[in-house]
Amino acid sequence: MCCPAAARNVALLVAVGQFSDPQLKTAQLLGPAIDIDSMQRALTERWGFQPGDVVALRDQEATREHILDQIAALEQRSAPGDTVLIYFSGHGTSANDNNNSYDLPYATGAWVPYDLDYSSTAAAARTLIVGRRDLVPRLKRLDQGGRWVVVVSDSCYSGQVVRSFGQAFSRSRFLPMNFRDLGVAHVDPVVSARPQPPPYPYQHVVLLSGASDSETGADISTVQALQQAPTLDGKFHGAFTDAFLRLLDGQLLPGAFNYAQVRDALNNFLEHRNFAQHPQLLPAIAEDPQDIGSRPFLGMNLPVQPNPTAAAPAASAARDATVHLRFESASAALKTKIAGLSGVAVVEREGDMTLRQRGDQVQLLGPAGDPIVSTSAGDPNLIKRIAAQAWLNRVLPAGKGDLGLRAETDPGSRGNTYVQCETFVFEVRLQKPAYVMLLDLDSEGNLTVLYPTRASERQVVAAGAPRAIPGTDPKEHILVTAPFGSDQVAVLAFERLPDFFVDLTGVQRFAADGSRADALAKGLERAAGAVGVQQITVRTYPATGKVFCGS
Repeated sequence: MCCPAAARNVALLVAVGQFSDPQLKTAQLLGPAIDIDSMQRALTERWGFQPGDVVALRDQEATREHILDQIAALEQRSAPGDTVLIYFSGHGTSANDNNNSYDLPYATGAWVPYDLDYSSTAAAARTLIVGRRDLVPRLKRLDQGGRWVVVVSDSCYSGQVVRSFGQAFSRSRFLPMNFRDLGVAHVDPVVSARPQPPPYPYQHVVLLSGASDSETGADISTVQALQQAPTLDGKFHGAFTDAFLRLLDGQLLPGAFNYAQVRDALNNFLEHRNFAQHPQLLPAIAEDPQDIGSRPFLGMNLPVQPNPTAAAPAASAARDATVHLRFESASAALKTKIAGLSGVAVVEREGDMTLRQRGDQVQLLGPAGDPIVSTSAGDPNLIKRIAAQAWLNRVLPAGKGDLGLRAETDPGSRGNTYVQCETFVFEVRLQKPAYVMLLDLDSEGNLTVLYPTRASERQVVAAGAPRAIPGTDPKEHILVTAPFGSDQVAVLAFERLPDFFVDLTGVQRFAADGSRADALAKGLERAAGAVGVQQITVRTYPATGKVFCGS
């Protein structure tokens, strides 16, 4: 519907769960073999791929040489204008050691083929499929040859243990090669600020990864895991692939959709199943001059057999303003306080928030277990933060009209997860000009207008080009400092200038139950014209040891 009539979709599917090296017997994964069969069926039966246009490599077939040969062969199998899908299911490993010699673009590491030689550092380096050395040149040939390339990777490339790695019952898709002191995949136990990722090297290549560079991916491959997180077909799968298959089945998004919407839908699904992995979309807004993130997904050939029973949970969930809170452990007094809050419902599982109390210490956690705030049970900011979330859910409009709003934090590969002393900005892109406001709800329950902060920022943001907020100058970037936890940032776009813009410009740390918040709520209700809304959860963590955020 969006491409020339002659354009085709071709695919290379790779799944590696077994390895030839006997030293890697304990690293086997059960999900990939089923992942690839399900992907092949979904593409050919529902997404219009011809069976002859889908090549699948399984375990013994997925040697380093064969994988790279088949990626190169995609140039002959396709023509300019075609969409080329490359899917990988298996182990990933990171090379964020001091030399940083083996990483994919954006420090995303390497793929582990069937014939990885685990006997030495040199052997492992030689037999890994390394992004910068092996994938970039081949993807660039497809890119420069006019193909639209989509790389979907259900593995993980975590360089630092920044976050908790989700559910303990699921198996990791990170291959911790440093257990053998190979020096190829060093996972640094010291959490510290990471270097800025290198520039994105492509023009027509979209990468959808199962996790950010501060996370690991999960394999649902035990009976307990299936009980806790049932998959689409009741079989073993990678957690990301299970979500992706649901997308292909029509369960996560209705009708036509783009790559940015795909990333958001996969994020929402995995987070609300308590998986601490956030699929990433590259290029980031700031490095996407052609806005390929807004291109129709896979072409877009709509599913040839629309699923009449498929629901649209993302759309319906967005209209539910209630905060669903689960008590993992809490005193009776604390439960009573929280249960009395307006807009908060106590649930037994899959909550938007989880409260965990150990003695006098309390943690309020997000749906995937990320800490929102850690404090004492008597801290009034705890109740304030929950109540403020309920207020934000209640007052944010559902969105109307189509301003084509996209927003994310940059660097885009971080998954909105940052360490003390790192810096970031918000990147906003619109398909139609609009007035933009960023409203932050911090970990202590305070509201702050991050943008606009001065009169000159109350101007219309032009369509097309990305806008960095606070600005492109590194001196304007947001520096991560205490307090740490999770902030909820609402990005709002208005076709017409709202009446509250002037009064709220640059206002900091106001309460959700005060006059300013009341004026904002009423103004949002009265907002005329099209309104765009996107929410971003920004997670921040302290670094370990003595920290000085110097230049």
